[in-house]
Amino acid sequence: MEEKKILSAEEMLEKIFYYMNCLVSERDFSSAILLLTDLGRTLVNAERASFWYRDVKNKQYWTLAASDTGKIVVLEGTGIVGASIEKNETILINEPYQDERFNPQVDKDTGYVTKSILCMPVINTYGEVIGAYQAINKLGEKESGKFDEQDVKRLALAAGYSGKLLETYLLRLQNQTDQLTGLQNRKGLYDYYEKIVLTTLRSQAVSMIMCDIDFFKKVNDQYGHNAGDEVLKMVSGLMKQQVQDSGEVFRWGGEEFIILLPQMNDIQAAEIAEKIRCSIKETECKYEDAIIQVTMSFGVKQLEEKVTPDANIKAADEKLYLAKTSGRDKVVS
Repeated sequence: MEEKKILSAEEMLEKIFYYMNCLVSERDFSSAILLLTDLGRTLVNAERASFWYRDVKNKQYWTLAASDTGKIVVLEGTGIVGASIEKNETILINEPYQDERFNPQVDKDTGYVTKSILCMPVINTYGEVIGAYQAINKLGEKESGKFDEQDVKRLALAAGYSGKLLETYLLRLQNQTDQLTGLQNRKGLYDYYEKIVLTTLRSQAVSMIMCDIDFFKKVNDQYGHNAGDEVLKMVSGLMKQQVQDSGEVFRWGGEEFIILLPQMNDIQAAEIAEKIRCSIKETECKYEDAIIQVTMSFGVKQLEEKVTPDANIKAADEKLYLAKTSGRDKVVS
């Protein structure tokens, strides 16, 4: 771990210029957030700093970036971060063990000693709290360094930049997410292809599974479009469950999906497709009084590095067409 020291005014200014210059050219969200987190730590001379995301859907907060520690997840409404987010207020504590909002269990588990905390909410342009910025242990000439109002003003600079960056990132995710299934859409696929697939293809295999639900129109005609939506959500969930961290699932359109599997050849991808096929065939979708069962057809293709994304998609689609025209409910690779 890098040794922390108290910075002079000149050293701090130099650090600020360094971080701002890095941020101008940094396009990766995770790297930019790490830079901003370290900038905030530097601005207030803190031992540690962390940037928290408010995960409303899962009712928890987790660190997008944290210096000197791994990812931390806490339940909604708990701890100093929870109090800052829920009440939309900046919290400055120089004796945390005397504050009932502080949870000392993390210190007990890690052996770390928290001496001072400065936490402030991160807000979007609509005034909604989307996260929090927290600095831990003010560095001082003595061991009992304390945060003050000047630190609040300084940390607000980093928190403001972080809020804008997070809001932009969330808007981009929203534009790349299918609202019904929660899967990434076509925009998300092309972004993933550019950032992950092309890089991986230089040294390793990447495979694509293209699939769609058999006779999906009959589901909509017989049970209604709301029932069809439930089937789409069920199928999406089963695919994500089977793929997990091995790749990414995308809704290509209608009842058609694409799965990208970095570091897998077509044989391995076909095995994944077969597991998904069996899982979907064996699962019932319950909607009101109806029990709906569907099957899916799959085309598997190992991607070629020298062709366009659309050409690779077309090749996988041709495999899917063979599956559809040769009986459906099967995997063709």
